[in-house]
Amino acid sequence: MPRTRGTMRTLASGDAIDIRRHAMYRPSSLGPRLLAAFACAATLAAAVPAAADDGYPAKPVRIIAPFPPGNSSDVAARFLGEQLAARLKQPVVVENKVGASGQVGAAYVAKADADGYTLLMTSTSATISPAIYKSIPFDILEDFTPIARVAVAPMVLLVRADAPYANLEDFVAQLRRDPGRYTYATAGSGTIQHLAIAAFLARLKTDVLGVPYKGSPQALTDLIGGQVQFMFDAVLSGRPHVESGRLKALAVASLAPIPQMPGVPAAARSALPELKDFEIEGWVGLLGPKGMPAEIAGRLNREIVAILTSPEMQDRLAKANIAVAPANTPQEFARFLRTDAKRWKDIVAAARIPQE
Repeated sequence: MPRTRGTMRTLASGDAIDIRRHAMYRPSSLGPRLLAAFACAATLAAAVPAAADDGYPAKPVRIIAPFPPGNSSDVAARFLGEQLAARLKQPVVVENKVGASGQVGAAYVAKADADGYTLLMTSTSATISPAIYKSIPFDILEDFTPIARVAVAPMVLLVRADAPYANLEDFVAQLRRDPGRYTYATAGSGTIQHLAIAAFLARLKTDVLGVPYKGSPQALTDLIGGQVQFMFDAVLSGRPHVESGRLKALAVASLAPIPQMPGVPAAARSALPELKDFEIEGWVGLLGPKGMPAEIAGRLNREIVAILTSPEMQDRLAKANIAVAPANTPQEFARFLRTDAKRWKDIVAAARIPQE
């Protein structure tokens, strides 16, 4: 009996079978056209890249902190970096690149590869700088990929512990009576401490001599020593001096009292109508270079929100006098940045601060 060539197979037992009769043998069931279609689909699948965050991160991630160690952005970066490393299963290294009110570190990240391995933990200075300086080496709204707002930094009005003011209203009354007797301190020209004072005095329509220092520590030292009479500073650096009894907090620059400064009233709730809705709040947030894949920004955002909503992290930040920002998406953070940048431009214009 004739057999079709190539269809007979011999088993180990020596028996011969016709493989055309077995279900797994279907030489013509797909047909040439369908086989060609499968081949084309396989080629296309191979050509489609994997999702941008597949395998991310495959190496250590760097977070650039553009301010010295101990600053709120540095503290937040280090706390967050520890938890991110555990969740991403890769080291997260915090590197300080300081100078020019945070511009050095920000400019460095703006020029980095947009692959998610070089990030920037910046702060309010990023949205203040365009209002203060005529030229800066980056555009905070165009040269970065927003990832998440991490923390908020309430401001507090500080005077010496033995200052003869019973409350904010008493202080303002004496300040207006003889402004020439007073000098205020700032952490430097164009800092949030500077603009908080400028906005405060602009509302009160009062001019007072200011002294810019190179950072809060030196300014606080001179406030304690009596060389200057008042200043606004972040709760992070001001609260320890209040707790030690060397300084007195007259008010927080927020719409309501804050848990970090128990017993300290909000300026917005004072009896001074000029300070209604007075709110000066700093922030800390994470950004990447412009063009970073949305998948990576979204992945980092989800991890950060999960970390910040954990009681452990909230407790650690609270002990460092840092308040956790409300959960936010990259898109919400982008809108916040635009709103904040406009706010500082308005404050600078109202206080008639010349651009440098």
